[in-house]
Amino acid sequence: MTRLPPPQTSAVPSPSSIFMSPTSSTPEAEEQKQHEQEDSGRRGDDDDDTFPLPKLRLHIQDATHPGASRFLAAVDASALLSRSVQTVLRLLYVSPRHHKAHDDGDGEADPQRQHPATTGRRPARPHYTPPPTRSVTLILEDMPGVAYTKGSDLDGDHKEIHFSLGYIEGVRRAPAAGPTTGGRGDVAGAYEIEGVLVHELVHCFQYNGRGGCPGGLVEGVADWVRLEARLGAPHWRRGAVPDRWDQGYERTAYFLDWLEGKFGRGTVRRMNEALRVREYKQSEFWTGLFGHDVDVLWKEYLRTLKKDGHD
Repeated sequence: MTRLPPPQTSAVPSPSSIFMSPTSSTPEAEEQKQHEQEDSGRRGDDDDDTFPLPKLRLHIQDATHPGASRFLAAVDASALLSRSVQTVLRLLYVSPRHHKAHDDGDGEADPQRQHPATTGRRPARPHYTPPPTRSVTLILEDMPGVAYTKGSDLDGDHKEIHFSLGYIEGVRRAPAAGPTTGGRGDVAGAYEIEGVLVHELVHCFQYNGRGGCPGGLVEGVADWVRLEARLGAPHWRRGAVPDRWDQGYERTAYFLDWLEGKFGRGTVRRMNEALRVREYKQSEFWTGLFGHDVDVLWKEYLRTLKKDGHD
């Protein structure tokens, strides 16, 4: 299981645009406001967002390993790393291009623009700030397991993703090219490599509530990004009923995807921002964002699964 150290944070803005007001808003009114706030962030507006990239490095510990040969044959490493980082940042943050379009030149959002009643138009998206990750090094090595992410021993802003060559070698191959499949190369290998890489890259750029966030939620956000990027693993099943909301990985990812559908596109992005500005405390976190504790939302999610025929 990936260990994620608390990322260093930049200056903390007022969290008023993230959390619900306990005195002036009902859950229903706040839900409607959240839908309105994210309208400008729906597909078609942020799919072409671009972000500054950190330094990206590739280190292959054993170039003679069959997993190394498969990796190099299956993917264009330079394009893969750049594309995967952009995918993660686009799904968790608002790009500098949109920041510039929505601020008054001082780098901070105009709070008046967050309230359509005072402007007569839809509010701007709030500013979500990525952590100061300065480099990411992908290290392919012969090790057990699949992959893990850590900060450099000297500087936590420099991240290392360790990816198992043995795992890459063992990914089940797609059927051989033929009259119906065409010569598309190692599709299964490329797909799984990108999926795992995107998951691990989330750990380079996500927040964790000053170290208080449950590990299951940290891993769930990472798999939600993978799911949203259409890179879910073949063995994942949306209808599988988890034991707990924070069971982690794809089980929690599907719960987050349900929240994204219920409360509007950008919900997980808001959750990540809330984990930046405050220490995670379960009741405050969930009630502040959604007007309900996570246990209430979880029970509703389970009812939805059962209604859809999943036990």
